[in-house]
Amino acid sequence: MPDWIHGLPLWTAKIGAGIFFLSILVIAWIMPLEFVFHGAPDRARWRDLRIWATILVAVQCILYYIF
Repeated sequence: MPDWIHGLPLWTAKIGAGIFFLSILVIAWIMPLEFVFHGAPDRARWRDLRIWATILVAVQCILYYIF
């Protein structure tokens, strides 16, 4: 790794991870509904992959905040 990376504070890595997780959420929420519910027999709320992605990213962000 380049030497300048080792000189960065830890909060820069946390911000980078937060931006990465936020970009995952943005991509998940701009997907068309036909793609989100592809192969699902109905459009029940619990089958919405965007909601599941949001829950999982929220858990990851909480873990990053704690540790």
